Amino acid sequence: MVKALRLFYLYRLLATSYLWQPVFVFFMIDRGLAFDEVMLLSVVYSAIVVLIEVPTGAFADRIGRRQSMMLGALAMVASCLFGYAAHGFGMFLVSQSLAGMSMALCSGADSAYLFDLLQENGRIHEYPRRESHASAWHMAGNVAACVAGGLLATVDLGLPYLVNAGTAAVAFVVALLMHAESRRESRPREPLAVELKAHFTLMRESLAIATRNKRLAWIIFYSAVVFALVRVTVYLYQPYLVAHGFNYWQTGMVYAGVFGIGAIFALRYESLRAWLGEGTLVWGLLATLAISFLLLNSIAGPWALAMLAVQGATKGLYSPLVKPILNREITDSSQRATVLSVESIARRTATGVVSLVAAAYGAYAAIYWCGALCVAGFAVLALASRWQPTRGAGQLATMRPAPEVAPPPVEARLD
Repeated sequence: MVKALRLFYLYRLLATSYLWQPVFVFFMIDRGLAFDEVMLLSVVYSAIVVLIEVPTGAFADRIGRRQSMMLGALAMVASCLFGYAAHGFGMFLVSQSLAGMSMALCSGADSAYLFDLLQENGRIHEYPRRESHASAWHMAGNVAACVAGGLLATVDLGLPYLVNAGTAAVAFVVALLMHAESRRESRPREPLAVELKAHFTLMRESLAIATRNKRLAWIIFYSAVVFALVRVTVYLYQPYLVAHGFNYWQTGMVYAGVFGIGAIFALRYESLRAWLGEGTLVWGLLATLAISFLLLNSIAGPWALAMLAVQGATKGLYSPLVKPILNREITDSSQRATVLSVESIARRTATGVVSLVAAAYGAYAAIYWCGALCVAGFAVLALASRWQPTRGAGQLATMRPAPEVAPPPVEARLD
């Protein structure tokens, strides 16, 4: 299992480490787009993920998590190549659509793969720790990618896209070498019509599960709010930093610093959970985001960088905090990837809404809007937690760390 885990961590490092991330707004504007068009592309990206998230989740459940991860890497290769060649909104639309397809294929499938791998080896109790380590590898990959992307952009703004196509191709090879899911991959293939019918059945059942479980619905809403706000920073940091005099290389270093801090906090998640408790982290994460957004436009220099560092910490804690809570609420592993895809739909829908706000009001005003949305989300979640019939996700503020044992007979499977 040691080799399988190493390959999985390597995949997480490579598959979503985007070298173009610290400069893509600059690149798109250089190729003729306005900032509002860049944010509209973010809406398109989110819409693509929403439209195909559940079908691709069903694909991962029935055909294989590993195969879904492989296809996701290939879709990113194509996205980067189209992005490099793009001039104008139309070509970038194709590139973003492929990027959305890549994310949908990988989203949920990777965490499901890890959960099933641990369960197969009788080590399911290690899932929170292994997920936090995987998140740290993901963040570490982003650190290296942002440094490299910023440096490459000083030579040519399009180079990060070309190099990213290469790293995504390596991620495909890594997934190909990963431990095969014998339980699924050995199952005889059904006729296409039967498979499609099964996919839609899984989709319908998973939507029902996500809506009738109040604790699951609570944590899905929480995940959507936090994810949308940490995701939109990728778009807002570049105009914010250029307004403060940062060049491409310096912007890449700031992005690398944010992800580096995220990696540290992801690695230290277990210690923080043991010290503060899961509930304190849940509420503290949202409150910290609200404060950082509301202050960001009012400060400059080291204090502004400190606020970006705070947001980097929330990025690192988000995944290892939310994923185990989600998995504890899903009791049927055969539908795990699909249910988590429903959660991803909520996240991407929220991201699309925030992106529309940024497109309408501009980067500066959008930072204040993000702070306001944080406060509103906190209030809604606090009210909803009072409606929970039993202690659960909505009442995490009173919970101490979850025990390091598997929940009742579950097989379990997030981005």
